[in-house]
Amino acid sequence: MPSILLATLMLFSTLAISEPLKSAQFKRQHIKAMSVVAPIWDGYTNKDGSGLYWDIFRAIYEPTGIKVATKNVPWNRAMKMVAKYHTYNAIVGEYRDTEEQVIFPIYPIDVEYMSALSKNKSGLEWQGLASLKGKTIGWIKDYEVIPKGKRNFKLKEFRNIEQGVKLLNAGKIDFLIDEWDEIAAVMQKNKMPSENYLINEMPEGTDVYAAFSIDNLSRELIAIYNERIPELVASGELTKIYEKWDTGEMPESVLNLAH
Repeated sequence: MPSILLATLMLFSTLAISEPLKSAQFKRQHIKAMSVVAPIWDGYTNKDGSGLYWDIFRAIYEPTGIKVATKNVPWNRAMKMVAKYHTYNAIVGEYRDTEEQVIFPIYPIDVEYMSALSKNKSGLEWQGLASLKGKTIGWIKDYEVIPKGKRNFKLKEFRNIEQGVKLLNAGKIDFLIDEWDEIAAVMQKNKMPSENYLINEMPEGTDVYAAFSIDNLSRELIAIYNERIPELVASGELTKIYEKWDTGEMPESVLNLAH
């Protein structure tokens, strides 16, 4: 048999064998482990592997025989590891309107509320979005906290929260809007006396999700996620996890599964 023909037949034989194996590896009975990454968020993704988000992932996957490995990595690097390099299967703490190359399960994992930081001025009473009218508001570029059509204030964007705090202290913005944990961290870092500031919760929360790499393995992991969340709600186990940590909030779409 000519060597070229023999090599061709061997190639097709290899492909015929490897293709079923390739598709079979994504069947759930073959999945033995999955990995999820996020920054260290106290009470959510603790370094020791405890926390609300880590407990939810374990409750979803480990009863199905899939071991969950958790890792703490700063956000930007963690996202690259999931969206670009597929080093980890999922990252937790993302919004659905992201431009990152990731895919999502049906159900969110938490609800996040932005906070509005202002200087403590006597007589200033927080009235939700009405308090922003006619003021100068600052948030990180591209956050889009409030849609353009609903803005009755002047917006000043900045690159990071440190720059935002400087603008607030200089009187160039009236309110700084960001996530509560980011505000708390920068206040602690800069030794900002809490009595000199007011921190108020924005009225509308945003659902937070686990985001997965775009590949067949992740699609199967997402299918398991979507099946297990209703089961955990029905058994009451998910409620117990949220109550245990008392940090996050069960999203409305998940709560509705109980009715």
